[in-house]
Amino acid sequence: MSFSPDPTQGKHVFDLDRQYVFHSWSAQGALNPMCIAAAEGSYVWDYDGNKWLDFSSQLVNVNIGHQHPKVIAAIQEQAGKLSTIGPQHANDKRGEAAKRIVELAGPNMAKVFFTNGGADAVENAIRMARIHTHKHKVLSTYRS
Repeated sequence: MSFSPDPTQGKHVFDLDRQYVFHSWSAQGALNPMCIAAAEGSYVWDYDGNKWLDFSSQLVNVNIGHQHPKVIAAIQEQAGKLSTIGPQHANDKRGEAAKRIVELAGPNMAKVFFTNGGADAVENAIRMARIHTHKHKVLSTYRS
């Protein structure tokens, strides 16, 4: 990894963020986000050159580490073929991923429903539950 500390750029990144980014789940005025300049393996670096252990895996998106060579190679290979395809179309990688999930999940799962994220997954799970149970109420914890 090639990285050179640049506190001036860090200040610029911070100012851009505070002016234009609305952060989820946070009181906006109290935010003081760490500005990340680089990452590799289990570590991230800020613009001042400080090295930090990434305990969050960036919301579990990089749980095998930042900049993993096999992940980078797979992304580059797939991006060279097809970067994305809508859910109404069939694709070899989506089909292969679904097959693998079904095989790992066991005999009670026959199909996989892919979503864009957690909120979509929950919304669609509620829809499916309502369709299959013919009930419309949903029980949840306060502020969940």
